[in-house]
Amino acid sequence: MKDGICPRCNANTVYRKPNGVTSGQKYIFVHTSRLSPRSDALTYVCTTCGFFENYIMDASQLEKVAQKWERA
Repeated sequence: MKDGICPRCNANTVYRKPNGVTSGQKYIFVHTSRLSPRSDALTYVCTTCGFFENYIMDASQLEKVAQKWERA
């Protein structure tokens, strides 16, 4: 989606906004410790099919995830 093309429907109607889609809170919490700090996310939305993706913008949070989460 970062290239402006929706991976689901292949439309070029993708828009982005910091913290554009959240679940009842302004920020996303990436759980890497008991007191995880909030994280900003960059949201991409396709206005053709409604598909959306969130990307964590804090590189230090991504490093913590790589250290503490189970790899898929």
